[in-house]
Amino acid sequence: MRKIQLECVVFRKRENKYEFLLLKRIPEKGGFWQPVCGGEEEKDKSLLDAAFRELKEEANITKKDIIYVFENVHYFEINKHYLTGKTIPTIKEFVLGFEVEPSTIISIDQNIYIEHDEIRWVCFEDALKLLKWDNNKEGLKKINDKLTKKSL
Repeated sequence: MRKIQLECVVFRKRENKYEFLLLKRIPEKGGFWQPVCGGEEEKDKSLLDAAFRELKEEANITKKDIIYVFENVHYFEINKHYLTGKTIPTIKEFVLGFEVEPSTIISIDQNIYIEHDEIRWVCFEDALKLLKWDNNKEGLKKINDKLTKKSL
């Protein structure tokens, strides 16, 4: 089982407003909305390297699509399985933010692992309503705070 997970909050600026990318997991994997998420693998050289791989795998986002990266946004630990609620060995999860070009084309069709069946770009308030997990919401809030300060 993975010991390190990452959450990649993808956002873009359109018409002076930020939108956040959410992916809906297939029913067999919970059927809930979340950012791009995944685990660090042995082949990854760093957490950021793992994030770039996950972005490509899950949403077909490449490094050239990325304008800006927020590292070390939020951190939390998981000790219960997200579907069963059973106790599991602790997983450390790190949240990073990625601004992409507004014209970036998102695609879940190239993912060899069938994980998601829908994508949406949504405003901050709608993202908070759609996200299921409090830790995902907390990471999103921290990124939105950074974006608010960046815009000032």
